Amino acid sequence: MDNEQLNVWLDRLIDGDPDAFEVIYGMTKNKVYATVAALVAHPADVNDIVSEIYYQLWRALPSYDRTRPFLFWLNGIVIRQIHSWRRQLWRRFRLLEKKNRLSVEPHVERPEEPVLENESQKEMQRLINQLPFKLRIVIIYRFYYDFSHEQVAELLQIPLGTVKSRNHLALKQLRQWLDTQANEEASSEHVNLGRN
Repeated sequence: MDNEQLNVWLDRLIDGDPDAFEVIYGMTKNKVYATVAALVAHPADVNDIVSEIYYQLWRALPSYDRTRPFLFWLNGIVIRQIHSWRRQLWRRFRLLEKKNRLSVEPHVERPEEPVLENESQKEMQRLINQLPFKLRIVIIYRFYYDFSHEQVAELLQIPLGTVKSRNHLALKQLRQWLDTQANEEASSEHVNLGRN
């Protein structure tokens, strides 16, 4: 969808057209869900955070600067909501503990488009999820969204040098984990060959 069509749908959404919300939601839901799922530790929180993101989108839409890319602006809302969620983590932790004592956790449905599709990509996603939040968020926006270092810095409201150093550190940690994993696999294959 081009910007002209998008602006028509955004105008309709501002005017209260529920069909416009469905169109914009349909265009963005997979990226938003995938981003939140990659940045949030508890899958049960994903739907709550995404709901709040779309509520905030609806509230902030009149102030959206149409000269900027919509997806970039929407990711600003995603970041703010995730930071808000992280600030309230202690409350969520207490509620989650209470919930775990009282009932079984429900299954959370994911969108059809997985973040990463094949086995090696799933392994990479598992490793990325082990990174500290500050490194993980830079990697996701840098490589999943293909944002430049400058765009990531603007989105996260941190200095460009900080983005570059976090990107470098995250890639270094991922390389070390992959090297360690490869060495362990080679050792286990060597042991298995020695037994045959």
